[in-house]
Amino acid sequence: MQQDFLASVVQHEPGDLDRRQHNVEYILSRFHELADQGSRLVVFPEVGITSFFRHEAGGLRRYWEEGTIVLDGPELAAIVAAARDLDAYTVVGFAERTPVTGIIHNSAALIGPEGIVGVTRKLHMPGIEKLYYTPGEGVEVFDCPLGRVGIAICYDSMFPEYFKALSDQGVDIVIITGSIWAGGEKGGVGVESLKREYWSALPMVTAIQNQAFVVACNACGRLDMGSRAGTWERLGLSQIAAPTGRRLARAGETEEEVISATLTTQELVEARTSYRFLADRLL
Repeated sequence: MQQDFLASVVQHEPGDLDRRQHNVEYILSRFHELADQGSRLVVFPEVGITSFFRHEAGGLRRYWEEGTIVLDGPELAAIVAAARDLDAYTVVGFAERTPVTGIIHNSAALIGPEGIVGVTRKLHMPGIEKLYYTPGEGVEVFDCPLGRVGIAICYDSMFPEYFKALSDQGVDIVIITGSIWAGGEKGGVGVESLKREYWSALPMVTAIQNQAFVVACNACGRLDMGSRAGTWERLGLSQIAAPTGRRLARAGETEEEVISATLTTQELVEARTSYRFLADRLL
């Protein structure tokens, strides 16, 4: 990290795949509002621009045709223009249409005044996501004036080796953009009570073990996942954690909420000089 800065997380309920323009307008409005209040980094939930698929007959075709965007499309261009005007950074998620027909990535972009700094594509797919998304090809850290930034998309955050790969590249700030589910009809994903405890602890543990700040944005609210999946409820509980083990901010479970915290170079130095995890790690 090269400087202290204010980071903000926008926990909210993104609109479904029929409301893409609304989602973009919401992101732009919040980005402007928080940057005007001093935030240099604003993080939004997983696939917040496009939303998820609907798991039903013809779901993949509809998602490909109506629910995906391309990197050089108008949605990201509008956010790039805002980042340039605001001199600030944001992380936004979307279903990325690839040049190969029918192949979709679950992606998140770090966007700043210089444009799209980097794109992360989700590697691990839980449950029915395997039917809609194709995994990315690796784990990458992106350099920008805020520091070395790595992104984990939702289920990727459940795998400690993912964060180790970021740590091995010298990450300073780990961003988790998620739509972790509290539960759902027709099965849902995971065990609700256990997942709540796991997700509550994960940002803090990740920050301590990898000696990096963790800015974790999870969505809240409900989403119709299609006739074969029913309606699912998101978990919320967005957090910002410091590498020293301090929880800097935490949101509730159900409501739209903005949390913010200042990430300081001093706290990064304190963590890495108190415990030499990065130097002592053998594997």
